[in-house]
This record gives sequence, structure tokens and C-alpha cells, in this order.
Amino acid sequence: MELTSGILSRDDYLRAIVDIVEFLRAAGFRDVLVSYGFGCDCPDEELYVPVAMPIDHLPNFVAESEAVDFYRVGKDNLYVEAPGGGPGILFCHESDIHFVSEDAELVGRLRAEWSALGYLRVVEPPGAEVSMVRATSDNSFLRTRCAGR
Repeated sequence: MELTSGILSRDDYLRAIVDIVEFLRAAGFRDVLVSYGFGCDCPDEELYVPVAMPIDHLPNFVAESEAVDFYRVGKDNLYVEAPGGGPGILFCHESDIHFVSEDAELVGRLRAEWSALGYLRVVEPPGAEVSMVRATSDNSFLRTRCAGR
């Protein structure tokens, strides 16, 4: 199942990153895999390569990545996944956020939370399927069906 935020302003986007960290932490997730994707200006050897980090470090990672011009919030793709096949998040280059999980209860809780936090543009694409491919032993990482990813 996929939940998409709709287009967010930069301020809302930054707030949503912190909110997702808190949401995942409350759901019991402690660590994530993060990788740069489409649009990122990181060194080639870092593109699509997952880096493990504590979930609480994600907002700092985003800020540090912007400071060195590797990633631009809402303009480049940043992939985040809970290890072991947990939910996947795409901080998308189209100024929206995609949350993908096979756990309908988790998706429902995030839908309710985003609505309560003022993300009133929350939509679920009709007929949406889990569109992200999980990490594999050859380090391929989250990919989606949208253009440019």
C-alpha cells in the first residue's frame, strides 16, 4: 500500500521529515537505510547505495546533505527504508512524500497522523500497489514507478 502526501511547501516538507522520524520511532523502528537517488549531486559511488543510521539522525543527515549540495529537499529523491523489509519512504523530487508498506494498519495510522498534523492533501493513488523494490544482496535499493526515479 502506498500513501502519498501531495505537494508540500519546503517548511511542511521539513516538518514532515521530523514527523515521520517520530512516527517510525513510535512504531518501534530504531534504524533506517538511507540512499541518495534521482537528482542528487552526490559522488557517483554514493548514488543508490544504502547507508545505515539511527532513525533519529535522519533530519541531521538531510541538513548535512543539503549543506554540501548532495541533496535538495523536495527537488531530489532520498530513499529511506527500515531494515528487514519494513516500510519504505521516498522523499520525492516532486515535492511530495511516498510511504509504502505492506502493513495496512501502519499505513492507516500514518494517514490519520498526517491528517491530524495538517497534511490535508493526503491521497492514496487509485489501484496503488507496493511500488518500491526492497534492498537486495547486490545493494539495489528502493525504486519506484514514477518518472525520473
